[in-house]
Amino acid sequence: MASLVRRLSGGCPDEGSPVWGAGVTTSLSWSIFLNACSASYFDLDDGHRLAQGHPGAAVIPAALSVAGYLGCSGRAFLEAVVCGYEVAIRSALAMRALGGPRKGSGAWVTTGVAASIAKLLNLKPKEILDALGLAEFYAPQAPQDRSSAHPSFMKEGIPWGAYTGHMAAFLASNRLQAMRPFLCDAPAIRNLGETYEIERIYFKRYAACRFIHPVLDGLVRMKEQRNIAWTEIDRIDIRTFEKGILLDRRNPHDPVAAVYSYPFAVASYLRHGRLGPGEVSGSALLDPQIRDLARRIRLKEDGELTALFPERCLARMEVTFKDGEHYESGLLSAKGDPEDPLVEQDLLAKFRFLVEPVYGQQWRSFPRIIDGLDKEDASVSEIIGLLSAGGNAPSEGGT
Repeated sequence: MASLVRRLSGGCPDEGSPVWGAGVTTSLSWSIFLNACSASYFDLDDGHRLAQGHPGAAVIPAALSVAGYLGCSGRAFLEAVVCGYEVAIRSALAMRALGGPRKGSGAWVTTGVAASIAKLLNLKPKEILDALGLAEFYAPQAPQDRSSAHPSFMKEGIPWGAYTGHMAAFLASNRLQAMRPFLCDAPAIRNLGETYEIERIYFKRYAACRFIHPVLDGLVRMKEQRNIAWTEIDRIDIRTFEKGILLDRRNPHDPVAAVYSYPFAVASYLRHGRLGPGEVSGSALLDPQIRDLARRIRLKEDGELTALFPERCLARMEVTFKDGEHYESGLLSAKGDPEDPLVEQDLLAKFRFLVEPVYGQQWRSFPRIIDGLDKEDASVSEIIGLLSAGGNAPSEGGT
């Protein structure tokens, strides 16, 4: 991933804005795009069930990059992030209520990013409305089902949404006027400030689409209950909701396709006992044992589970072993949802797992700095300095 980012940043003007983990700096706009690419690439970003997508991978890279550019306080950055999440998620809810083809995250994170940057720029109320209107107008189409069925580096348009959202805010700051935002007239905005959608975010433990996580957690429980080697598995039958069937591919040729492959992700987890960047890239993509097991994993739609989606992301699994024995999982959900959250220790372990290969022992400094960002005298300069230092990231892996 780092080598890809370095190639993409080549030839761009260098304004000193860091590209995380790559050891290079570039223009503010391009750093936002590239950092959003990195944040979403391995599908380890957070998400929101009803929004059906991922606000953090766009809002946080944009807000942190601009906060560093402007020299903002840590508290201003955190406030901008909360603002961005609330507007992004509510934009998604408004979009879902209108119906029509499902739009991916890029179609609605754009508005959240614009709100976040408008907050950092201290825009006036009319300018904020212009920023949101411009963001809605220029947001990428990002067809969600197409993105799942044919995954690509653009990851639901998240990187372009981050780029477009920050541009909308800067255009509004220069008095470019826009239409009145749809969001201003949507029911989703009525309880803004009373409830906070950021509190309903889920977190992931695996480098895979969230649709796959219930089965991966189910395999964890199966291994705890049955001391049977994964090589003794004959086949796995998975019942999922309609959208989960879009991930029924078996021979991905790149990491993005791998994280959107239900059979591959399950087989790679069984083969390695974990599913991080290394298990969806490099030699794992060509592993004959993973490919063989993936061919014996079958998906089937379950109408009951389809009816519960997107409020709930569920699955059922039956494992048949070579000796003829069967294991039935029952109804599976994924840990990390607000109703069954990951604790701070889980999140810190995930952070270390992803960041230590890139930044070495410097990973320990990040949690300390982040915990202190809300202090009165804190700025984002220290964390920007760490990110600017780069790391020793392998060609695949990292954040």
